[in-house]
Amino acid sequence: MNADSAKSTIVRHYKIIRLTTAKPIIDGMLNDECWSTGVWAGDYTQWIPNEGAKPTQKTELKLLYDDDNIYVAIRAYDNEPEKISRRAGRRDQFEGDIVGISFDSYHDHRTAFEFDLTAAGQKIDLLLYNTTNWDVSWNAVWNGDVSLEDSAWTAEFEIPFSQLRFSDATEQVWGMHCWRWIDRLQEESDWEPQSSKGPGIIFQFGELHGLNNISTAPPIEIVPYVLGEFKTFKKEPNNPFKNTGNEFLKNVGIDVKVGLSNNFTADLTINPDFGQVEADPSVINLTAFETFYEEKRPFFLEGKNIFNFDFDGNSLFYSRRIGQSPSFHPELQENQYIDYPNNTTILSAMKLSGKSESGLAVGVLQSLTANENARISNEDNFINEDVEPLT
Repeated sequence: MNADSAKSTIVRHYKIIRLTTAKPIIDGMLNDECWSTGVWAGDYTQWIPNEGAKPTQKTELKLLYDDDNIYVAIRAYDNEPEKISRRAGRRDQFEGDIVGISFDSYHDHRTAFEFDLTAAGQKIDLLLYNTTNWDVSWNAVWNGDVSLEDSAWTAEFEIPFSQLRFSDATEQVWGMHCWRWIDRLQEESDWEPQSSKGPGIIFQFGELHGLNNISTAPPIEIVPYVLGEFKTFKKEPNNPFKNTGNEFLKNVGIDVKVGLSNNFTADLTINPDFGQVEADPSVINLTAFETFYEEKRPFFLEGKNIFNFDFDGNSLFYSRRIGQSPSFHPELQENQYIDYPNNTTILSAMKLSGKSESGLAVGVLQSLTANENARISNEDNFINEDVEPLT
């Protein structure tokens, strides 16, 4: 074995310690008492553009934990601090300088949870799976902030264990990856050296040691909702569905999430409301094939990677077909008007997702959608016509 191949088998380790002081205030400034304890790790290695080279700027990180959270501090030194790119962006947009950390909490080299902060303080979180795929639609609940020093910018993370999935072992060993992006140099450096010839990024993670006796009480989230919506539109005197110029809509439902263990989560929704979800981009489709949209509805995002498996380059499961626009469009005669549903109502849905101790990923999804009908009117009467069956 030559020196290079021997070096490639060395896995970096970080030993985290338990918090013994008050937890840090997540403001990006690393002046809390707790950050005076523990070990700063550094010696990042450049990956882009010069794989294996020494980074142009120094980066350090430190990790602590308590019963509920992992705390991460990163100091990104810069000898030209006025050139740090702090472009504002939306959540999950990679803009400007960035630092981040990923945890392969199952330590199965297949799934990891990534948390990033831009120099402008924007949060990015994503799910890595199958070694080379990622999903930015996964959104966790965590805290993070950034600050500026004379010759560095700093980032502070508070990541709840409840947002991760891990085994019940008393002593935990996780995969860990930390990275930094310097936008003006188009440079990425990593705590654990990466190779473009490697089998995939998760296989090249370092290891996090020192997590002992951590557990999370199975989380239970119950979110009921009551919705009222008042819509106005242009009056159409001859159209009985739009002759008033306004419409009041009401709805009620509930979402329930139950953590059955550290590994498995059950989700239940009754009459879900997806009104807060970001709208899809407008598309004019003149082909014979449906348009594929990204899944953004919260219920369908939990465990999404388990259902995202490809066969010969084609996905075998497309969740956006659940609750899609009705498939039948009645033909209208002269002087007829129609009140047509935009989407099929999801009456209820249940999902079980997670991974067993042996590494077996399990996903079960069941949904019930309503029988939808369109109301057709002419001058004399109304007709109800089915446009989607109970499914």
